[in-house]
Parts: sequence; structure tokens; C-alpha cells
Amino acid sequence: LRPVNPAISVPAADFMSVDGAIATPALFKDHWTLFYIGYTFCPDVCPTELTALAGLLPQLQKSLPDVHWQIVFLSVDPERDTPKRIADYVHYFDPKFLGITGTRAMIDKVTQPLKAGYRVSPHAPGDTIYEIDHDTAYRLISPEGKMVAILPSPHDPAAMDQALVRFFKEVVQ
Repeated sequence: LRPVNPAISVPAADFMSVDGAIATPALFKDHWTLFYIGYTFCPDVCPTELTALAGLLPQLQKSLPDVHWQIVFLSVDPERDTPKRIADYVHYFDPKFLGITGTRAMIDKVTQPLKAGYRVSPHAPGDTIYEIDHDTAYRLISPEGKMVAILPSPHDPAAMDQALVRFFKEVVQ
């Protein structure tokens, strides 16, 4: 876990979920959020990372019971990933996960300041066969909508739980 000091505010942006419009920073209100970027056609990295998050969430709820957690998956593939497709995808890993996407401009507005890089492979307009290289770190977002830490790969749920418990004891409380 790498603390981010000073914390970086998540810019205001409008996204879509299967339940309708959702905007930052309201998305983060009342929760500590583990924020991850990816896409549903990702062949290996995203399933591995979402599995790790699904293993981490119950551990965090036991280790830090007074903290309200949420997992947010931002698809960086708005051309193929509809809100329903994203919801079906993330709910396979955990029904509590929230999947969102938006226009390329809104995605970039949020990912760039958070240093959550991605690159879409070149493809012809309308082509649906392409890959996206993307950052694999989780971002820890405070209820005030600020990125306060980055959790780089690899993501072992037990090690992340210990790191987050230590972070909350030393930094947050």
C-alpha cells in the first residue's frame, strides 16, 4: 500500500450504472471505496483482480467493521461495455460490486489525475475485437472523494487486509 500525500480529489464526472446515472464525488459519499479500472472483455487480469477483491471485501468487513466499504469497477471500454453487461460481469464476482462506465471524455477526466492509465489497441471503427492495456492497481478513495492510497499488484487478500488495517490505524483514525 502506497499512501498518496497530498490526497488527490476525484474530479466531478457523470457515469452510468445499470441503475441509472451516477456522479462523482457523490458516488463515494458515506463509503470507503476500492476503485479499479478494467473492461469486461479482459481475458485474464480483470477476472483475477475482481476475484481478489471478492476475497478481500469480507475480510475488510470483519477487520474494520465500522468502515462502510464499496468496490467500484470503472469500465474503460464504453464502446463494448454497456451498463447491463458491466453489472452482470461484476455481479458474477460479488453482487455488492458496482460497475460503471461513461463517455471516453468522462473516463479520462477521472483516470488521468488518479494515474490509472490505459491504452486501447488500434482498431477500425466498429471493430469489436481489440484489447485494452490497463493499470492493475486499486485506488483507495475516501468518503470525501479523495484518493488517499494506491494498492499495487500483486493483490493477495490477506496481505491487503493487513495493509489496510494498518493504514486505518496509522493514518485515518
